[in-house]
Parts: sequence; structure tokens; C-alpha cells
Amino acid sequence: MKGVCVVRVRCFFTVLVALLFVLSGIVWAQDTVQDVENFIGKNKVTAQHLLGARAAAVAMDELSFDRGDENVLSMTSAGYAIVKGQTTEKCVDGITAVTGCTTGGGNLLVIHRSKELPLWFAFYKKDTKEMIYLQANDTVIGKSPAEINTLPVESVFSIIAKENIDINSLLGEPEKWNEKISKKVFGGNESSLIGIANIWSHTNTTYDYLQAAKFHNHICPGVTSGYLIIKYLDKYLPLKPGQSYKIIACPAWCKDDALQVILDTTVGKKAMYVMELTEAQKSMLPDEAKGVAGLFIRWDGKSETGDGLVLGFDFDKAGELAGTTNLSGPFVKLKTALTMMDYVNHPETMVSTLKQFKVTSAGELTALQSAGVNPLVKVGLMNDTGAAAAAAPGITVKIDGKVQNFSQPLVIINDRTMVSLRAVAEALGFKVDWDGTSRTVFISTK
Repeated sequence: MKGVCVVRVRCFFTVLVALLFVLSGIVWAQDTVQDVENFIGKNKVTAQHLLGARAAAVAMDELSFDRGDENVLSMTSAGYAIVKGQTTEKCVDGITAVTGCTTGGGNLLVIHRSKELPLWFAFYKKDTKEMIYLQANDTVIGKSPAEINTLPVESVFSIIAKENIDINSLLGEPEKWNEKISKKVFGGNESSLIGIANIWSHTNTTYDYLQAAKFHNHICPGVTSGYLIIKYLDKYLPLKPGQSYKIIACPAWCKDDALQVILDTTVGKKAMYVMELTEAQKSMLPDEAKGVAGLFIRWDGKSETGDGLVLGFDFDKAGELAGTTNLSGPFVKLKTALTMMDYVNHPETMVSTLKQFKVTSAGELTALQSAGVNPLVKVGLMNDTGAAAAAAPGITVKIDGKVQNFSQPLVIINDRTMVSLRAVAEALGFKVDWDGTSRTVFISTK
């Protein structure tokens, strides 16, 4: 009889534990639904609301935080991700309903992603430096709200991972993190989410910078250089009423995403023109202009005139200040970007004016923006030999059987060797005249 009693007690205990687990799940589900209903209204709750809410509830349990904790950052691709033909923006309200994180509070960031990429949620706790990542299982999209609540968490999320992302640990264990990145511990979003979370914690980070970070979807010295350039323009080329910036990004890098987001200098609005320099053109830049960042014009639409600066950015200085010049590993650039944020009030530490210039007409502006034109040559920062392409040494030109020596060097453009039209015309016995007023070349017989 004693053995029977022991078995019965054990069975009762097992059933009790299971019952408590089920009841706690029911209570959890009821509390979550209530939070969402209180936020968006009763009878308006969808499966997407509860998917975001459930991700938030798991994070609150794993990271040990309460609703409204200002030390917590919520991030998600919801709103950009499209799963099975459904947009996912309602998940964002589910996050807010449970965590209290909001856009206005600066601790809810919807990170830009291409629409076909997975739907995910990430939560970071500033004081413990821990982050949890949850990637939604595509199969749950389209299920009912009741099903979302009753499914095991492992069925709702295909990836659940928690890591400490303190910058010192990241830098101190590069091999460990290289392995984690290769295994896609955060679904391939490791550098992106770790960078944004760490920069969010920086005391100098403002909401406009976070807007750029959301759009760029990762943190690097490039996008941070764009922010420092904006701060430099605020000081040395500030806008007046009726003015706007016209930017020629030559060369282009990550800075241009920050410029478009914060200054509204988008390509579609014809406020930014993007041009690249060939390696040959870069080699022909003066030493002091090797870090050229582009042309920045304060344009007055009424008078159709503008004041321009060619700016440069010193990435070597950024690495020196961060102490990362000789470091290696996946998060060295993040360390550099974090240090750069210490200089938002002193952007001239890394940003400099390479040349000042004036734009006296809309025609001049168009000429700078036109395809095939090197704007750095137009404003006189580099000479014309670097305007088109690589020099063409060792090529002999004969006219009427005679070898010609030209004062202007030959250059190669798209595999074609170019020579001076004036030199060829004069070698053939023609007269060449230039009318500066009409900008016309006249070639005639002598």
C-alpha cells in the first residue's frame, strides 16, 4: 500500500505542475490580450497584434523588465516585412501595448529592411547589456488570435536567442563573435542590431541620428560621418529662410543615407546627385583632398544662386581617436562610430572645408549635376587630366605620317584614347577660336 501511495502522490504532483503550467499560460494569454485591447480597443485585436505582443512578453520574461522601463529598446522589421502577401505593421502596436516602448519615447525603432526578408523582433536592456532576438515563423502568419496565444513559443518563433552585447566583450572576443555571426545567431542581423543598440545607449545620440540609423539599418563610421557633416553644415553653411541644400555626393558612401533622411536631400527630389570616382581619378586628387566627401551647396531658389563648400572627412583621425587603427574584428567599425559620436558638437575635428565656391546661376548648378561631368574639376579642386579617366602613356599619335607631341596628356575613356581637339585641328592646318560668351569653338581654314 505504501508503494501505491507514493505512485499516487507522484502522479498528483505531475498533474498539478502541468495544470499550473497550463493555467499560467492562460493567465499570460489573458493578460496579453487585455494589454492589447486596452491599447487599440476591444474587438480590434488581430493575430499580428498578438504576435508582436507575444514577442514582447517573452522578452520581458527573459530580460526581466517591466512595462515602461526606459532602459529597454525595442526593434523590429515589422512594417517593412511582407509575409505571405500580408504587411506586418500591426505587430508594432502589439509591442507598444505590452512593453510601453514608443516611437515618441525614442525606444521603439522600426528598422528598414527589404520586404522579402524575415519578420523579427529584438529587445535590448541597457543596464545588463543583454539582447534577445525572436524571428517569427512564417507559418503563424494567417493564424487566428486564439492560435497565436495557444501555440508553444517554439512554434511561434523559429529563432530565439539571447546574448550579452557589451562593446568591450564584443571587442575582446572577436573569434567567438565571428563564429556567432557565421551561425547567424540573430538571423543574420547581428552587426545591424548590435550596432544600433549600442549607439542608442550613447549619451550624445539624438532622435534624428536614430532616424538615419533606422533607414541605413546598421551603424558604421560612414553613416556617422554623414551626421557629423550635417553638424558641420549647421555651423559653417546654415540655411536661411527660402534656402535648401543641393548635394553632389562625389564620391558616394554611407554618409549619403544620413544626409537624405535628416536634410530631405533625396535623389527623387533632385536634391542629391550621386557620382563615383574611378580609381585613376582618386589617385589624381591632391593629397589634402583624398578624403573628399562631396559638394554641398546652400541654394537660394529665388535668386537662383548658391554658396558651396567641398567638404572632406578624415577617417584616419576617427580611427586614431577611437584607438582602432591597428585593431581587427567584426565590431571595430562600431567602436570607431561610437567614439565619433563624442564629437557631434565639434565636427570640425574630422570634417574640413577643402574649397569654397559660388554658383551664380541655375545653369551652373545643372552643369555641376550633369552626367559625365566631374564636379570636382568644375570647381577647381582637381585638374582636368583627372576629369575623365586614366592617363594613356606610351601611345603614339601620327598625323599625316608625323608623330605629334601634345601639350595636353592623352587619356583613356571607356577603352577609347582621347586627344585634344585643338591639337589635332591645328596639326591639320586649321585655325581654332573660342568664343567665351557663347561658349562656342570655331574651327576654320587659315
